[in-house]
Amino acid sequence: MINRNIDVPDLFEAIKLFVKSLDSQVQPLYNISTDHAPSEQIDGSLWHTSVFVISSGMEHHELAVELGEKVNQHNHVLKQWKSANGSYKRKFHQEFFHILKNYPVLVIVLSAQEKIILSQEHYFAQQLGVSGRYRKIKRHERLAYEFGPYHSTDNNNLKTLVVSEKHAPMAFFLAHCLLEIHTLMNVALNEKHSVTDSFLRMAIWSDKPPNDFNGNYAELMWLLLGSSSTQGKFTWGGFTGSNDQEIDLLADNLAGLFNQIIHHPEQHVYKGAELQPPIIAVFNWSKLNVQSMAAQ
Repeated sequence: MINRNIDVPDLFEAIKLFVKSLDSQVQPLYNISTDHAPSEQIDGSLWHTSVFVISSGMEHHELAVELGEKVNQHNHVLKQWKSANGSYKRKFHQEFFHILKNYPVLVIVLSAQEKIILSQEHYFAQQLGVSGRYRKIKRHERLAYEFGPYHSTDNNNLKTLVVSEKHAPMAFFLAHCLLEIHTLMNVALNEKHSVTDSFLRMAIWSDKPPNDFNGNYAELMWLLLGSSSTQGKFTWGGFTGSNDQEIDLLADNLAGLFNQIIHHPEQHVYKGAELQPPIIAVFNWSKLNVQSMAAQ
C-alpha cells in the first residue's frame, strides 16, 4: 500500500482509490450505511449533511464496534449523537480517523445547502428517470407531491403515492446521491477490471426513515431506487427493531459530527496526532453551495 492521505477531495478519485484497494476480483454486493443531519426533510436549515459509509464485506460494522469500544468508556458502544455529551463528541472526533484508517472502508460526506437541494429538484428527477411522473397538488391546504399511477408490488393494481413537500425533495436528493455514487463506482470497477459491462449491486442500510419503513417516504425511496434509471442496482431498507444497530449509530455519529462542523468549523478543530501509515480507508467530504454551483 502506497503511503497517502486518508482525505481525497475529489469524489471520483476517492471512489477509484477505494475500488483499486480491494483485493477481490469477484464483484461483491457493496453495503452502504447512510444517515442525515438534521433529518430527511426540508426544514429551513441552512445546511443538510448526508453520510454514506461503504464497504464490500460489512467491514464498517467492525469499524463501528471498535469505535464504540474506544470512545465510550461506560458500555463500549456508540451512542446516539443527539443524546451524547460534549466529552463523547470530542473524543469521537479525535479518534475517528485513527481507527478508520485501518479498515477497507469508503466514507463519503456531502453537505448541501437547502436552497441548492430545492433548486435542483427537476435535475434530480430527470436523472432518476421520474420526470413527468409526478405532480404537485394541494392536500389539506398544504403542498404535496403525487406520484403515479404505478403498479404496486403486492397486487399489481395501479395506485398513487402522496408525499409531503418537506420529504419529497430530500428523497429526490438522496436517491440521486446514491445513483451518482453507483455510477462513479461502476466506472471505477470497469477501469479496474478492463471491462465495459460491470453490473454493480448496492445494499442501502438506512436509518429508520420518517414514519418508519411502512410510511410514504420509504415507499417513495423504493420507487426512486427502482425507477428506469436505477432498476436492479439497489436494495433499500434497514432495521426495524427498537435497539440501534452499530452501523446505524456509526452513520448517525458521522452525520451529526460533520453537520456541526459545517455550521461551526471554528468550534470543532481537530487536535489529534497526524495519521501514521499504512492508511487503507478513504474519506471524501464535498460541499454543495451557491459558490460551488456557480463554479460548475
